[in-house]
Amino acid sequence: MAAMWSTRLLVLGLVGWLGPVHGYLVRRELDTWRMPGTAEIGAGSIYHALKKLTADGLIEVAGTESVDARPARTTYRITVEGEREFQRLLREKLWEVPAVEDPFHTAWSFASVLTRTENTAMLRQRAEILYARIDAATAALAATTGEYAEGREHLYMPPHARALLKRQADLWLVDAEWCERTAERIESGELEVGPEPGREEAARWREAIASPQAAEAAEVWGRILG
Repeated sequence: MAAMWSTRLLVLGLVGWLGPVHGYLVRRELDTWRMPGTAEIGAGSIYHALKKLTADGLIEVAGTESVDARPARTTYRITVEGEREFQRLLREKLWEVPAVEDPFHTAWSFASVLTRTENTAMLRQRAEILYARIDAATAALAATTGEYAEGREHLYMPPHARALLKRQADLWLVDAEWCERTAERIESGELEVGPEPGREEAARWREAIASPQAAEAAEVWGRILG
């Protein structure tokens, strides 16, 4: 599910770029981006965002338009306050480097609960899924161009969007390769996991956690994660 701020930023930005514009065209534009996260923003989220942004005074109704016998569509344009909010939110998200909250990181803390067999199977399946995403991103880059041409609009992907898609593919590759290496380490016995620790090992963990060295390490780790 896309974060609320990302839907807000995307809708504000597109209404500013394309306005006056209606929600259907905002959705169509997002479909052409082929970027991770944008596909998760459905029509319902877009129309909800348009209503909320209007209520907040960040966009305003520009009018209604009707094509053929279709129902009339409301078109929107960005307000001065909306442009100010878009610029603020854009810079906030570009400049900040937040700590990544990956559910896998949290769950992996208890990898020792699983058997070696299940851990390796899980890691290899994760790698397969990531490689499939990389293939899809690579195919999207190969099927599009960064040069705009009349009559070939469907092939156009802005250069900065192409760079971002390549970045995402590179991040997936790092994750996939880590999964494969970790599965191999578990199988070889280099990395010991599961089943869950016995009483003696749990006691050693408690002693390690209570040590001054553990407190210092936690402080350093906290500074790294921001």
